[in-house]
Amino acid sequence: MTWAYLGSFEEGDGYRVPGTGLIVSQFIPGDAQFYLGNNPANGYTGVVAPGAFPNTLGDMTHGADVSRYNAGQFGTNLGGPGGTAADIADNSGLWKALAGGRLNEDLGAPLYQGNTFRRDYVAAYGYSNARTGSQVLNVLATDEDLHYAYQFDERDFNGIAPSLTGSSLMDLTFWTCPSDYDDAESAHVLGMAIKDSLGQTLMEVGYTGDNFLQYRVGGSGAWQTTSINMGTQGWSMISLQIDTAADTVGLSAAGFDNNTSLLGPTTGLFSGQSIGFAAADLATLEWSVAGMVGFKNYFDDFSFSISPTPVPEPGTALMVLLAGLVRFGRAASRRRMESSLD
Repeated sequence: MTWAYLGSFEEGDGYRVPGTGLIVSQFIPGDAQFYLGNNPANGYTGVVAPGAFPNTLGDMTHGADVSRYNAGQFGTNLGGPGGTAADIADNSGLWKALAGGRLNEDLGAPLYQGNTFRRDYVAAYGYSNARTGSQVLNVLATDEDLHYAYQFDERDFNGIAPSLTGSSLMDLTFWTCPSDYDDAESAHVLGMAIKDSLGQTLMEVGYTGDNFLQYRVGGSGAWQTTSINMGTQGWSMISLQIDTAADTVGLSAAGFDNNTSLLGPTTGLFSGQSIGFAAADLATLEWSVAGMVGFKNYFDDFSFSISPTPVPEPGTALMVLLAGLVRFGRAASRRRMESSLD
């Protein structure tokens, strides 16, 4: 079985940074092959088009794009299969680049004319201020808009198959740290959507360039901007509740305050809000980021809790049925008595 996992983006979760070893290229036909210093003997990286940035500058922290290797599919955390990072055919894993990102970098391969900070990718990043551990997920779009998808797996849901979540309650909590570099932009810059197996958007969360939390419910067109500001000097928490039985969603969040260097109180923004249609099984997370407005969008510590909607046991259902019949019989008897008195 193939396992994938978001988790905390550590090596044990299945995410590689160069400091824990390069990924050897398998020379898979059709893939863009990138190497340190453009020398195949140095191994596969796939960070940007030539692979020369940032690693030839001694930066051992930026991992390969998650759509180029088996990201999330190795490691031992949360019952993982073990193994190690491996080159795969681009977009054949649980992570897929749909637009922008490394697809944009591929357009310039093998020559890259930008600098170390004009990169486009989704990758693990070795970060000393990670919320936990030593790595985070960095979603970076500096040249073009980016759109990536991640497909849920049993490992995310602690052994429950995504195909069995059509009548379930899901709680998703994660942490994010946006950038100061796009603070002048008050419009929407980043969104993360939860989609079902029919491709329907159940819920989206995101933020503006000046880091105010936003949301959309049920694929609605307009982003709703909240008063919660996501500080850039620490980690903010976002918690979603998805009920695929009742077809409702909820949202709560706590923003990091740069002025006090403290996490603010958790605010419940809404709960039990209808998505307006029948939800199917939970399937994917999709990130969309506006290009040329930001430097970094960090994510860490994804935690899922899935509980199937309770279904009455046969004995319980029978008792409910019998109770209903008894009530019906009593009501009918009472009507007959009232009729005979008339």
